[in-house]
Amino acid sequence: MTARTPDITVPEVVTYDGLPGGAHSLRAKRPDVAFQRLHTFLEACVEPVRLPSWTFEIHKGGPPAPTEQLFELATGIFGGPRLKAQTHTEWNVPPGSVDDALGVLVRSDAVTTYGHSLAALTYSAPVRLIDPDTRAPYPDITPDMFGGFAVDGYGRTLGESGIRATLGNAASSLSLWLNLPADERLSSGARHLQDHLPFRLSAKHWRLWRPTRRGDSYRSNKIPSPVLDHG
Repeated sequence: MTARTPDITVPEVVTYDGLPGGAHSLRAKRPDVAFQRLHTFLEACVEPVRLPSWTFEIHKGGPPAPTEQLFELATGIFGGPRLKAQTHTEWNVPPGSVDDALGVLVRSDAVTTYGHSLAALTYSAPVRLIDPDTRAPYPDITPDMFGGFAVDGYGRTLGESGIRATLGNAASSLSLWLNLPADERLSSGARHLQDHLPFRLSAKHWRLWRPTRRGDSYRSNKIPSPVLDHG
């Protein structure tokens, strides 16, 4: 099947920012269940732009004995940490060690004094969304199509979606930056995403981006949820 030609004649894009300053809950206490929910979404809805980043984190503020045990396990599996911060210690996780990291999380039920996960596995990747009608990435939703326009100072650009999942031993979450075509493909594309997520996409965080009159920048305005438009 060939990709449909967009009806729009100027580059426009619809984005979903979920959630600004936070993330959606994956609604799974067990990290291995959360991982399966993440995997289901990734397999059905996205194509990675490059290899994802996996990191393992142990946070401060947990009980001493479980914390020490986690440090020993992490060092034994991943080697020395890549980062020692005031709030946590972080290791790079090779793709072949992701299952080992999940195993460590599943066996730990310790939490911090605030009740947060003591340890977590984080997935981060730039991705392209899949058109459910063609089963291929949208050919016209790329950073180049929008001149590499930077949305903020955190590296997000129009035309490139991003996924960040945190799989914790007490709770797991998913942060989304999604870019969809602003034409007749929008509604089915949004519904396809919703159908493969364990939470409801917020109706408040959809925006339509259009070029400015001079054509050297973009501005946006909020729009109703295209998921609801699909029925």
